[in-house]
Amino acid sequence: MPVRDKHTEPPTPAQLAGLTGAAWHDEVVPLLPPDLAEQADTLGAFQRVREVPTPTDLLRALLAFALDGLSTRSLGAWAVLAGVADLSERAWRQRLGQSRAWLGWLLGALLATEVTVTPRVADRGRRIRLIDATRLAQIGGTGDDWRVHLSYDLLAGRMDDVVVSDRHTAEGLAHFTFRPGDIAVSDGGYGYRGQVATARTARADVVLRIDPRTCPLVDAAGQPFDVEAWLGEVERSRTAPAEWAGWCSIHEQRHAVRLIASALPPEQRRRARRKKQRRAKQKGRPLSARTLRLAGWWLLLTTLDPTWSATDTVQLYQARWQVELLFKRMKQLLRAHTIRARTRAAAEATVRALLVAWALQERLAATTQTALAVLRPADPARPESLWRVAQVSLITLAQAVRGRWTLAHLHACLPRLARFLCDTPRRRPQQAATVRNWLEAHPGRAPVPEEVAA
Repeated sequence: MPVRDKHTEPPTPAQLAGLTGAAWHDEVVPLLPPDLAEQADTLGAFQRVREVPTPTDLLRALLAFALDGLSTRSLGAWAVLAGVADLSERAWRQRLGQSRAWLGWLLGALLATEVTVTPRVADRGRRIRLIDATRLAQIGGTGDDWRVHLSYDLLAGRMDDVVVSDRHTAEGLAHFTFRPGDIAVSDGGYGYRGQVATARTARADVVLRIDPRTCPLVDAAGQPFDVEAWLGEVERSRTAPAEWAGWCSIHEQRHAVRLIASALPPEQRRRARRKKQRRAKQKGRPLSARTLRLAGWWLLLTTLDPTWSATDTVQLYQARWQVELLFKRMKQLLRAHTIRARTRAAAEATVRALLVAWALQERLAATTQTALAVLRPADPARPESLWRVAQVSLITLAQAVRGRWTLAHLHACLPRLARFLCDTPRRRPQQAATVRNWLEAHPGRAPVPEEVAA
């Protein structure tokens, strides 16, 4: 059987193209890298054409699968209706697994493209990178099956680097590539001396929340620094925030650091201590007075020079909450709490497809924010909602990916849709079909009109 050349697009009826793919080809495809097809061939995602005409069609199908949470059977039905392909469930599963390397490359290519929200951001001298990781579950998993390690550029308002791993890979700054002058801001999961060394090797700076028990510090003489005794002096002097200059040593190297202590407000302190007590109770272990005392403080370790005051550093760390809000937006808007996949290849490809969709959404959101700034002057009392801008941008992207069709088109596709719309044989029969068959074979007579009236 002759096989079409992979770069030859089959003719599409004008009516079908107008119904299903106009927005995708006009609005989304121009945002993709120019070497998309070449990389799809190189990375094994698109080696033979068969039913899928082009790599952009394959990407559209993968995004539809991830954005709408489809099964491979539902993906097959959608692909027929959208005019993308007519493939079996098994073929779509294979395509999904073979595309994970290509999706990873595409995600990196999209993140490498600079998106400027305001002219001021384009002229900045340093990147402030909020770094954290979140957990994703897969169907039938443990709830902590996949981890998304993400770096969020605070000034540009977008993610700039993403790494997907399984649950056996710990959080760490080593997942990311730093430029000289970058400032990495992270929570207590990154508060170790090794993370400081990783950043300083790349001539980047850090602002990390630490626990003195797992991140020991030394003074200029090389003697261990007693953080708790120092906190007692700070608390008595009511100096807030307070700082101390010293060193952290690892692998026979010393790095100059500053330790900043900021007492939490009373209500936050009570919540933090209740959280520690609840976790200790859940794990069935006693809670020490030292842990309760430290829970009332922010202990921040930074390598920034003294031009960043203690107050500035605390305010910079408070901005770290933006990456938490990003994870919340991503999980809720993408409905990514649970990944619909059972194999490693499928799960990794699905997570990457979701992140590609979010990166494309950020491109659409950037153009929307630019147009909104021209239409409406900036008002500090009523700033734009990043949540709602992301929501409408994602809806727009999903509609372009999904396409649209008429009922007449649906009926015309039924001969090819039948295998996706009918259930496969199963051990446990379908209750509705069983009841219908039983009623059709039942010998009971229909009631006469007089009985109905009575």
